[in-house]
Amino acid sequence: MNDRSEAVLSKVNPVLASKVRSAASMLETAGTYLLVVSGLRTAEEQNALYAQGRDGAPGHIVTNAKAGYSMHNYGLAVDVVPYLSGPSGELNWDPNTPQFRAMVAALEAQSLVWGGAWKTFPDEDHFQLAGVPVTPNAAMRSDYSDGGPEALTAVWNKAAEGDYAA
Repeated sequence: MNDRSEAVLSKVNPVLASKVRSAASMLETAGTYLLVVSGLRTAEEQNALYAQGRDGAPGHIVTNAKAGYSMHNYGLAVDVVPYLSGPSGELNWDPNTPQFRAMVAALEAQSLVWGGAWKTFPDEDHFQLAGVPVTPNAAMRSDYSDGGPEALTAVWNKAAEGDYAA
């Protein structure tokens, strides 16, 4: 994994980071390299993404989740895409290519949930830990109310114990 991906992974749930690294390592032996584009997001970052393509904000709609309603806000999700060729350069955002499908298969083999399988708003580059709901529930939002590091750790611990099971 490159430095940019490692910087993103350093801020997400360690179990999630380990699973992404394992999948990336397996794919690298076949010549496919990944970039972790996004991980833990602040409320401000999430709301800025939500605003894209809405109310005159530039860009296209990329999420239906406001702050608190995305697993990114809890460090339980990452956005990942493969490079077109080699370990840098242009990214492959096309989920219908063999390279992208290999990435999906490798990450799903690590028991990660792929957002591209969602029916209402498919999110092809999104992967999150299994055992948590697609959308954070009220208990998660309450437990992470102040957004501090201790609250984040508490959410991760409860997620590991299955307290938020879908």
